[in-house]
Order: sequence, then C-alpha cells, then structure tokens
Amino acid sequence: MEIRDRINIAKDFSEYPGGRYKSEGAYSGEDFLLNHLMGKLIGALVGGYLLEIDLTGMNGYPSSFLSGSFGKITYELGKVIGAKKASDVIRNLIVLKCDDSVTRIQAVESEIANPVTKTEKRK
Repeated sequence: MEIRDRINIAKDFSEYPGGRYKSEGAYSGEDFLLNHLMGKLIGALVGGYLLEIDLTGMNGYPSSFLSGSFGKITYELGKVIGAKKASDVIRNLIVLKCDDSVTRIQAVESEIANPVTKTEKRK
C-alpha cells in the first residue's frame, strides 16, 4: 500500500496538544480523534492506502492526549473486533513519522498496542 494521506499534528492540529477530553480544554485527544484522525483512518481503510502521521516538531505529547486519540480509537474498535485485531488494523493503516524523536513514535505505538481507558491502570 502507498501513503496517500497525511496528518502533521503540529501543523494541522496544534503544537500544544492538550488533555484527553474536549471538556478539559483546547486541542484535546478527543478533538484530534473526532476532527482529524477518525475520518482519515476511515478513508485509508476504505481506500486501501496508508495514512502518514507526522509527530515531528513537538516538545512531547501528554499521555492523556495519546490515550484520548490513538488509544480511544483502538479501544473502541477492539470492542467490536477484539483488542488484538483492532491494534493490528490501526497499525497496518498508519505510518508514524518523527524526525526528532523515536520516543514519540514508541509512545503512540504503545498506546495503539495497549489502549487504556481513563479508569484503567497500565500494567
């Protein structure tokens, strides 16, 4: 599959991502999920192509932002098709890019592989 769509979080969304929910303020993970990530992921799934997500240019990503976006979509899809399959589907649709930190890629990959709801604790 080829990359046919891209999201650069710093340029397309915000250089200062916030918390988990919209109610917690601007640029939340929920806002990113609903207004950027979900539509493009569905497009990639239906269109049979890859979505590149560029994590470059940030000081970091709050774990609540990652959980409220990448974790939430994986968790919800997992309710329908199973957690492992949901994680595999998401990972097979995206290409993560970060020119300035491999740790950011690892954090997103970890959230996709092991999504945690707000009330759960990571093991």
